[in-house]
Amino acid sequence: MILLRYYMMRIEEHAEALIQLIHQHGIPQQAIMFAIPRITKAEEQLIIDDDYEVIEVSTVVGQQAINMAAQAFKDMYVYDNDLSRRFVQKYPGLIPLSCEQATIEPVITGLNEAKAAFKAEVQKYEDAEQKFFEVHDRFHYLITTMAYRKVYTFCGNYKAFYFNWSRRPRVETDTRDNWLERIERAKATIPAKHNQYSWYAALEQEKNLVNESRAEKLSIRRPIKLRPECSVRDEEGKMLGHSAGLPFLLTEAEHRPRVSELKNYTRTPVKTRSGKWQLLLPRIHLYEKLP
Repeated sequence: MILLRYYMMRIEEHAEALIQLIHQHGIPQQAIMFAIPRITKAEEQLIIDDDYEVIEVSTVVGQQAINMAAQAFKDMYVYDNDLSRRFVQKYPGLIPLSCEQATIEPVITGLNEAKAAFKAEVQKYEDAEQKFFEVHDRFHYLITTMAYRKVYTFCGNYKAFYFNWSRRPRVETDTRDNWLERIERAKATIPAKHNQYSWYAALEQEKNLVNESRAEKLSIRRPIKLRPECSVRDEEGKMLGHSAGLPFLLTEAEHRPRVSELKNYTRTPVKTRSGKWQLLLPRIHLYEKLP
């Protein structure tokens, strides 16, 4: 607990120092941020069950973008009970700075090291109840994934920053018998919207569907939560992708790189290149591969 408080104190100290540097050296004429609407608790279950339909993105520039970026680096708590704490807020954007890299490097390094140390300390708690007590009972309304986010800084000339929406599926394949065992184990935890009778009946129905499948192996094909990413192209033309949860900082650039705006997201049918798949159990995203 003492270490958690110490690392959080270091995070807050370095974040405040970084915010001051951004206000002092941010170049309003080159700053750009992309504002994404917050998810409310009323919306979160619909998104969990049926995914996003549309996300409208607003482009913010100038001093307003700098102010927004500065705010992003200390946004780790969700105090409003009407807002979702399961869908964390993202802050994609690029803030060029007029200072040298050496000016911000110690602050960025210290901040990222404190974030990594805090995350490592939190993950030492294997028991869920103890973890909740040690972390969330002491840091009220803290969203740990927002505290963990790495800050990315770039130095020198870059050709372009291409912002886009990204989602990669997480695939787990197992035998039919093992999936039946997993479904049986789910009886131990009854969801809030079920009683024991309805939950057991739902699981028996799932087991029947798995038994009826001709496939020897079945796969969970669960998509990773939709998130903004950025492909950064350097002067040599090499491109590297990064998660864009926080604004990128750029120093010592002789010219502003090209920045592609993050567009509105509109849902499109999921495509797969690894054959045809049929959804078997929507609850756990379990699919069988068709012959």
